[in-house]
Amino acid sequence: MTPASNPESASTQLPNLTLSSEQVAQLDWLRMAIGAENTKEAILRSISVMVTLKQNLKSGSQLFIHNSDGQIRLLIPELEPSPIENWQYLVERPHPWRRQLYIKGRKLLASTVWRDAIANEMSPEEAAENWDLPLAAIQEVMHYCEMHQELLQLEAEEERYRLEVKGVSLESKTTA
Repeated sequence: MTPASNPESASTQLPNLTLSSEQVAQLDWLRMAIGAENTKEAILRSISVMVTLKQNLKSGSQLFIHNSDGQIRLLIPELEPSPIENWQYLVERPHPWRRQLYIKGRKLLASTVWRDAIANEMSPEEAAENWDLPLAAIQEVMHYCEMHQELLQLEAEEERYRLEVKGVSLESKTTA
């Protein structure tokens, strides 16, 4: 039975939903962008789109947007299959929009360690010493991040967008 065919869904009342000002702004933008009459209609249309995508996206399939420049892969973390790998040093953590893994026992993103090692041209051994992690953990981080570069890029872009919306300047402040 699909959610749309559930006869109870027409009469179900959800408790009040508390949204941040950023989420309200996103909903307002979405409402205007899709021409919905009100926020409820925008939410219901969005749910319908996600349900349709999830129901029709077969295992191993990918979404692409075709435009005049070619095609671009559309990465929607909520539609991506759950990783089936068993990681020894990496774990999932609840987060409103991040889907990448963290170092087990720390509030440390795998990508933070990976990007730091790349930016500072560290060997895995140097990164292990720098982050006080076992060498095997660094090797697992590197393997994970190399396998999930699209997700990491998407999350970096999302973080950049969220900072810009908050008015945080991302420009270099060095003087000439």
